[in-house]
Amino acid sequence: MNRNGYDYFKSLHDQENPLMLYNCWDVASAKAIEKAGSKAIATSSFAMADAWGYSDGEQLSFEQLLWAVTRIAEHVSVPLTVDIEGGYAVNEESLANNIEQLFQLDICGINFEDQKVNHPDDELWAIEEQSHRIRTIQQVAAKLQKKVFINARTDLFFKNGKHSLDLVNEAIERTCAYAAAGADGIFIPGLTDRNLIEYFVQQSPLPVNVMVMDGMISNAELQELGVKRISYGPYSYFQAQHNLQEDARAILQLPAHYLEMS
Repeated sequence: MNRNGYDYFKSLHDQENPLMLYNCWDVASAKAIEKAGSKAIATSSFAMADAWGYSDGEQLSFEQLLWAVTRIAEHVSVPLTVDIEGGYAVNEESLANNIEQLFQLDICGINFEDQKVNHPDDELWAIEEQSHRIRTIQQVAAKLQKKVFINARTDLFFKNGKHSLDLVNEAIERTCAYAAAGADGIFIPGLTDRNLIEYFVQQSPLPVNVMVMDGMISNAELQELGVKRISYGPYSYFQAQHNLQEDARAILQLPAHYLEMS
């Protein structure tokens, strides 16, 4: 049972050392990460979907997500934050309904992205629209008398191959609007340029979360720049799959007489 709530989890974003999140996808991975000493547990939407044979992008059903999160929450004792992508909803009523079900679980945070999941043009929600969606989440939390850390995610840097100062300023505009709507943090996956990350951190009104990926600078450098949260996203899942495959290959290639002796 997750005994630490919103206040403790939020405090982890206001320390000298960034909050390190090595993401999980099921009970076993969550327990292993907690035993390794993690201060919090975070799910990866890609890993959770892929582990059950689905593609990322809300292809795992919301009911399956709820079931998986329920099980994870029952088996960890540190704060749990959940990647809910776009909330599995395109209208306010559906979003409010999904969030209410989710917030009844023992979680203290969510990642909430501004990409229109499964949209034919792969668009982002307009700033005003996404801000309204964040306010809807806050209204549900208030209704349930529960505080939940909203880590607002912008996919601007995934959608645009060339990252520039203009694009960063566009992301800052979104960040300021999301903060005004009630977001607690900002997640900027895809941005890896040191100078642009430094500028973003300096301009952001919210604690900045980045994702480890190819081309990313070191964690030590990110700390120097003032990044407050570092997520590994699906990396942990890829690493576990790789290790499992290599172990299996080594065992399956053992000579038959060795297997008989053992």
